[in-house]
Amino acid sequence: MTVPINPNRNITSRAQNTWIIVRQKALILAVFSLVSCKTGQVNTTNLHMRDFAPTTVTGSYLIARQAYKSKDLANAGINFEAALKEDPENRVLIGRAFLAELEFGNMTSAIKLAERGNRLGMTAPFMLTVLGLDRARAGDWSAAEDLFLRMPKSGLNDVLSRLLRGWAALGSGDNGLARIFFDEVKTLAGFDVLALLHAGHGARLSGDIDEADNAFAEAIKKSQRPPLRLSLAVAIHHAETGRLNKAKAILEERDEWDFNANKVAEILRRAKAGERVPGLVNTAADGMGEALFDLASALQRERRNNIAMILAQLATYMRPDFPLARLLVGEILDDRGKHERALTIYHGISSASPYHAMAQFRAAAGLQDLGRIDDAIALLRDFSTSWPDDPTPWIRIGDMQRAEKRWLDAVAAYDKAVSLIQKPGQGDWALFYTRGIALERAKQWKQAELDFLKALELSPDQPYVMNYLGYSWTEQGIYLDRAKQMIEKAVKLRPRDGYIVDSLGWVLFRTGRFQESVPKLERAVQLRPNDATINDHLGDAYWRVGRRIEARFQWRRALNMKPEPSLHDRIEHKLQNGLAAPESAKGNKKKADGERVPDA
Repeated sequence: MTVPINPNRNITSRAQNTWIIVRQKALILAVFSLVSCKTGQVNTTNLHMRDFAPTTVTGSYLIARQAYKSKDLANAGINFEAALKEDPENRVLIGRAFLAELEFGNMTSAIKLAERGNRLGMTAPFMLTVLGLDRARAGDWSAAEDLFLRMPKSGLNDVLSRLLRGWAALGSGDNGLARIFFDEVKTLAGFDVLALLHAGHGARLSGDIDEADNAFAEAIKKSQRPPLRLSLAVAIHHAETGRLNKAKAILEERDEWDFNANKVAEILRRAKAGERVPGLVNTAADGMGEALFDLASALQRERRNNIAMILAQLATYMRPDFPLARLLVGEILDDRGKHERALTIYHGISSASPYHAMAQFRAAAGLQDLGRIDDAIALLRDFSTSWPDDPTPWIRIGDMQRAEKRWLDAVAAYDKAVSLIQKPGQGDWALFYTRGIALERAKQWKQAELDFLKALELSPDQPYVMNYLGYSWTEQGIYLDRAKQMIEKAVKLRPRDGYIVDSLGWVLFRTGRFQESVPKLERAVQLRPNDATINDHLGDAYWRVGRRIEARFQWRRALNMKPEPSLHDRIEHKLQNGLAAPESAKGNKKKADGERVPDA
């Protein structure tokens, strides 16, 4: 059986530090309008790479285009630069080179290209934004505000321009104008929490404690689950204004796995002592970085990661000590398969940062993606010594061992994780579920069954657990009525999950209800057409109802999907000999030792 794990226990399941606070539909429209700006055309009709030496303009251009398409941004930049040496005022080359350098994070080259484009009157995406940010970094707030005002009209820029102009106003000391810009953002549908966050940061920097209190309090109230960085910002605001107990109370309301309490306590101590806490909004330039990151993280959620990467790189340009923006750059690099570059970013997150744990988990995931499983496990083991009471590193180790089919090693890691949880809660169902899977695969069914039942005790309506347990009982011919009830409930919760629909068809088959099983299994094959086990099940059902030509077709189809050796051999036997006569239905009976049907 192929069963989806899907417990949603990823590296941020206990540390949800990336905040999406803007409405996704608005940003999708914004991206389309932003990238539609015209920068000119180059006629490459019927051109082929082999026709041009890389030293020609067209050759360098085509190599650069291909490199950019494959996200080899370093080579894209080199070849766009080579082309520009031969044709320095070609607008399309300038525009494409600018975007490649910007995405790569080469801000020195990107700024020079933006200046060149600006002299030529270009309005390519992000050029005015970059020039404005460069002026802001230099403290020329008036010039920065003028450039932000001239940013091309788009859905994204309607928000970004106002936020950047608000921070430029704060930089120049005009707190009233800043408040106006932030209030304008608040009127845009879906952006109220974003506006309140920036209003709170702005009031905090300008020394208006009451206004900061009100803005932050409203932002937290409007957030269903405030992200760590909002809670941390509010806590630091209270700590640096002498209200340490209130600061601690805000953080105590959070899930205990979100952060390392000792590191956060040190941050609050420093804030109370009047020290500058790195990684937070301490200047107007930092506020601009915050705005860029907010929009980047929203776009990344929609997988618009070209624009997200640009905004994240700009966020790190404005705030080099901004760990979340750097983590977002790493996440996008991982999505692009650039794991080595991502690892460099993750390893650069300070151990003093409250986001160090997230960086370590992502680094381990990157090593896993590179096939360096033992290195990933070693990293997590080493990290666990810093967080000796946190089960998360051991859960991650167990997941990796399970993915490698090292079942007993996975069980040992999960055992360690369970031992660190004093009182399992609803959110821990996935740990018992995944340990149960490892135990079942290690042929330790009694212990596996107890874990599945424990998972359902903690969270009774988990369809994947009900499916796995129900299917396992079905395969063993035990508790068939209870198995059917579980799987039927799972199907209601996940009607389009082919694995779960297959389980329902299979329990009907195993209880002798062959005609009823056929439409269920046909539906399962529609949902998961490339799964060998599901196709094999349908073949068995067809055979039992006399549709033997179709049965052999399904078995051959399953065989072509290269199933595991044991299933391969069973299918070969059925193709040669057909399906043996059905056993008498075992029904819902006691086990041989008299054990009753377990509660689930």
